[in-house]
Amino acid sequence: MKSAVIDEKVGEEIKQVEIDALVILQIMKHCRQHVPHPVTGQLLGLDVDDTLQVTHCFGYVQKNSEEAGQHTADDGEQYQMEMLRRLREVNVDSNTVGWYQTTHLGQFFSDTVIQTQYEYQIQIPRTILLVYDPLQSAIGKPSFKAFRLTPAFMAKHTEARDANSSALNDFNSADMFMEIPISINSPVIVESFLLDWCISDPIGTTTQLDTLDVENQAFVEKNVQLLISSLQDLAEEQNKLQMHERNQARGGGKGGGKGKWGGGPPRQLDTMILSQQIQNYCKQINDFAGDSFGKLFLLSNKPAGSQGA
Repeated sequence: MKSAVIDEKVGEEIKQVEIDALVILQIMKHCRQHVPHPVTGQLLGLDVDDTLQVTHCFGYVQKNSEEAGQHTADDGEQYQMEMLRRLREVNVDSNTVGWYQTTHLGQFFSDTVIQTQYEYQIQIPRTILLVYDPLQSAIGKPSFKAFRLTPAFMAKHTEARDANSSALNDFNSADMFMEIPISINSPVIVESFLLDWCISDPIGTTTQLDTLDVENQAFVEKNVQLLISSLQDLAEEQNKLQMHERNQARGGGKGGGKGKWGGGPPRQLDTMILSQQIQNYCKQINDFAGDSFGKLFLLSNKPAGSQGA
């Protein structure tokens, strides 16, 4: 009965996420204050039909290596409850609609992220994960993306957790997350201010020559390095699985797993996370390389008259 209720809630779809401009600025400021460490926070807003409206947010208590010991978990929960109570007192939307995390070069696929989003969607089915990657805006790409775990993955992951089975063995890693379209909502007075600001200095506010730089290869190089590292991790996971199968065959399936990687088969979820991260790196490299080819094509086809004088 419980699983049926969960499946019904998880099956609800969100077709669009509307984010207030204030929320965007708050997340960017929170990220800038803690560079280069990633930060997380809670998203607040309203759930209206098939649209999730994000109207406010606040950052979580960030843990240092020295503070990771004693009461940080309790302090963090107390801080969140106190923030929600204070926001409710001043009539600010205090309904949880998800959480956000900052990252660099798309390095946000991890077991912690999946487990956190899974718990969010179990407790509050219509919630999202908002990812902010400041390096994407430097190359002219959208820096905010909204994700949810797919209903199929939620069902398989619940089955694997409850029955401790191999429900995820045949699951495609590309079907773990689904991306939700984002639109940024700004009040009329904010749009008027931005319009007046752009008109006052049209060259400085509308010209982005940095995105036309054809020599910016640091982004691709770092992505290739991360891709190679992820491929090596994936090869290690495959070696663990092969060693486990050999130990099982050697021991006849009766406790023959006492070698280096004994004690049970590797988790399928770890392999899926690595596969999803590899796909993300490949997509980023492909998108950036495609843009670079377009810039080179423009340079190679410049007007003939530009060579004179």
